[in-house]
Amino acid sequence: MLKQAVERYPDYAPAHSMLAFALLVSGYAGWALSEFEPNVQQAAVLARRATELDDSDPWAHLALGYVAFTQRHTEEATEQFQRAVDLNPNFAAAHGYFGWALSLDDQSDRAIPHLEQAIRMSPHDPQNTIFYVGLAAAHYLAGRYTEAVAFGRKAIQQRINFTGSHRIYCASLPQAGQLPEARAELARLKELQPEISIAWIEKYVPYTAGPMAKFLDGMRKAGLQ
Repeated sequence: MLKQAVERYPDYAPAHSMLAFALLVSGYAGWALSEFEPNVQQAAVLARRATELDDSDPWAHLALGYVAFTQRHTEEATEQFQRAVDLNPNFAAAHGYFGWALSLDDQSDRAIPHLEQAIRMSPHDPQNTIFYVGLAAAHYLAGRYTEAVAFGRKAIQQRINFTGSHRIYCASLPQAGQLPEARAELARLKELQPEISIAWIEKYVPYTAGPMAKFLDGMRKAGLQ
């Protein structure tokens, strides 16, 4: 539908920006990960076009921030997310992805308020699964593994088939001293995502370098290779 909107109304900024966002989030929601890299490239073009048409469109800046986030350019991502929030302070998704980008860059103290704000603003939003993963990652990287386990479990309860929830939960369990549970969780993760590996995480999950090493430590302790 959004592709049709862009074709029929090529000067309508929200059609471009919302299509860009849909292409980006679809990969992490598990819909089209095999097409994620070309989708990111297409989304970047659409989002830039949206800002050319209307620089006050918060969805355009959300999409641009998401593109930068997938490329591990945290400073650029947070600038765009901040712009989206400035344009619409009640934009729950902007707060959520703002926090998610910060959490995967080991900026837990900055990340948690944005993630909590997103969930408060829109408590029934399906994207909250992603934001609970962000909260789990923020606590994990801060060394609060019990809290990370709790938020990872909460993310799974929100959407049982979202593999990102299982990954952070799996990494958190051995760090919290729950190794048998971690091995069992890794088995469930492999059922949901047979291609999961250390190399896959390094390629697709946008932790920056230091946080990535910490995250992979938990995954390796759970038994992932």
